[in-house]
Amino acid sequence: MKWRLFGPRSLLAASLLLGAGVVVALDSADHINPNHAGHAKSGVECLACHEPIFDETTLGQVSAFPKEAKCLSCHKKQKEEGNCGFCHSRPDKPSTYVLSPPHLKFNHAKHLEKDENCGVCHLMLPAKGQLAKPVPPMKTCLGCHNHQQQYANGQCDVCHRDLLSIPLKPTSPPFSHQANFTRAHPPIARASAASCTLCHQQRFCADCHAAMTAPMRIEAVKPDAVDKNFIHWGDYLTRHSVEARGNESRCQTCHVVTFCEQCHRAAQLTPNSANPQNPHPAGWNMPGSSSFHGTAARQDIVSCATCHEQGAQSNCVTCHRVGGSGGDPHPSGWTNRHPASEIHHNPMCLACHP
Repeated sequence: MKWRLFGPRSLLAASLLLGAGVVVALDSADHINPNHAGHAKSGVECLACHEPIFDETTLGQVSAFPKEAKCLSCHKKQKEEGNCGFCHSRPDKPSTYVLSPPHLKFNHAKHLEKDENCGVCHLMLPAKGQLAKPVPPMKTCLGCHNHQQQYANGQCDVCHRDLLSIPLKPTSPPFSHQANFTRAHPPIARASAASCTLCHQQRFCADCHAAMTAPMRIEAVKPDAVDKNFIHWGDYLTRHSVEARGNESRCQTCHVVTFCEQCHRAAQLTPNSANPQNPHPAGWNMPGSSSFHGTAARQDIVSCATCHEQGAQSNCVTCHRVGGSGGDPHPSGWTNRHPASEIHHNPMCLACHP
């Protein structure tokens, strides 16, 4: 998989340092800038200054950077002469190392047990005054560690904590997000959501998915992406109930039940709304009407139960019980097939026939 950098040079400089858990300040703040290449040329071993790295099992766990006393063991004369600029970029306002949370999962101690030669991974050392501190390239890691399968599957969380702050963009399949990736991304996201969150925050999904439920044309919602196959098109609110009944579990992949309840309540479509509206069509209570509720209830009683309470306190029982205003709910010929003796043996009958 190929990657390319984008954005201003300042982002590039910062990104090269994130893997090591250190960021050199690129603004007017002070940063300590030792001459690594010069030390190496003089034969100074890395561990002479970075000895605490032997105990670091997680990046940032210990301070792998030398204390001032370690530096002064060789450069005491520079401080005595007031030459603070020898190490500090702001000798008038010297400060300590600028750190950031680590973005890699790395165990220095374990690696040093196998080989104390830091040059195996740190192929390049920064020269004095070089702001962009080079970190080991990924191909160096893959030279020893067999992560080709995870790498191919985009399972970056094996090594990376996240990639949110690194201005990298994939340029080759399957993670290039080109062409019809909008159509292809749902199964990828469901199979490995953790991989998506390495680069995308949750609101990234919500910005697009939430917008697609707006009651307007897709061209109006996303004028720059009218060719995309979004999850919910502009007219989705008018037809979502049909799709929800057809495959409710698919809806619940993204939405919990309370999501539907809150939306319906806000639209005054449920009995427990502040000012509930009648969702039923004209003729709902008129026998013989093409929209008569009795016919609809016999065809899909589950839909009725979505809003109406079940059991002895339901609307059905309140109206259709013996002596109720709804009259006999049974079709003609019912008593011929169901004698009165059946009432006391069937709990459903007892709801209306106590």
